[in-house]
Amino acid sequence: MVGLGLGRAARLERLVVQLAGVMTARSLYAPGHPSVDRALRSLVEAVVAVCDDRRQDSITFLVLDTDLVVDSLPFRRGGLHHQAIVRVLRRAGVERLTLGRGVDLAECARLADALAAGAPWVPSPNVVLGRVDIEAPTPEPGLREEGSRPRATWEAPSREDPHVLTALHIEHAKEAFARFRVEGAAAVSRFDELVWLFVDTLSRSTRSMLPAVPLKSHDEYTFVHSVNVALLVMAQARSFGFEESAVHAVGLAALLHDVGKLTIPLSILNKPGRLEAEEWRIMTSHAELGAWHLSQLERSAPLSILVAYEHHLRFDGKANYPLLRFPRPPNLASQLTAIADVYDAICTARPYRRARARSAALDALRNRAGTFHDPLLVGNFCRLVEEGPPVEPVAS
Repeated sequence: MVGLGLGRAARLERLVVQLAGVMTARSLYAPGHPSVDRALRSLVEAVVAVCDDRRQDSITFLVLDTDLVVDSLPFRRGGLHHQAIVRVLRRAGVERLTLGRGVDLAECARLADALAAGAPWVPSPNVVLGRVDIEAPTPEPGLREEGSRPRATWEAPSREDPHVLTALHIEHAKEAFARFRVEGAAAVSRFDELVWLFVDTLSRSTRSMLPAVPLKSHDEYTFVHSVNVALLVMAQARSFGFEESAVHAVGLAALLHDVGKLTIPLSILNKPGRLEAEEWRIMTSHAELGAWHLSQLERSAPLSILVAYEHHLRFDGKANYPLLRFPRPPNLASQLTAIADVYDAICTARPYRRARARSAALDALRNRAGTFHDPLLVGNFCRLVEEGPPVEPVAS
């Protein structure tokens, strides 16, 4: 919990302990037992204290496999309290739990009862739980809503149309991507604006995407690949009738899916031939590294964290990487990203191999349908690419 003062860190840790205490007490005692009531009161007090401390109206718990993220701060491979929360939420099929400042004893009691019994949750004003959404979250007071259109901060091509995408926007984003590890949240804000420009471009045509932006050197591959994947994911989302805000959310998550590779040495990323065992271990760590890096940035979207973590998981739940203790199918946005990821990787030239034809990439996806990818999503993607002019990625 880098960046938190000791008092703030202690209050956040206390909230985790109190939530785990409620779950433990309710698993041992019936509703109304003094131990349960004490745990519920302590949880309400802890929620208010943390909300006051962080000057916000709610706190969100996010489950990533066996790890816990609280309000975008990671409790990586935590202690018994963290494990208890993860275990109970996973058993109930919950990936995200949000507690509002106004939560009361009755709401907390209903939550504890539902989790203890594995029963469906009845909607509550101050308790929200479920899977990670593609929709943008509710904004904090005084802050711009995630998924709402930002005020333009980049140079526009003309006064008449401030929402036309140009190579200049791509160059700005490329610079931000290169400085991502230093800029952090500031870089994410720039990517947010870029994705809104993608949304505008897609709204005019699903076929005409971007001016050609060539790779100037091999180390720019990750950025250009990420842009291509974002565009392809957004085209898929539009084909399914996603609303504009949802198209933006999945596009931003796709754009950030490979940020973990920014920590991988170029000697491994661009090595010709087969990777050695230790090199492969380092390469496959990029999914987990990317998720944890995003989770430490203030106001990172939970969906972006999840897609960074999941985009190499298999549709059929069999082992790939990251290796999950409890196998599960990936989120829809992660599945859309995985398909675009494979397609662009095959179609894009690398320092150690030539680009392959579009038909070869589609054949590879069809061969992986039902195992690595959802057959329905693969079929839809192939239809999009094959019908008329292709959905053009950024030229490489």
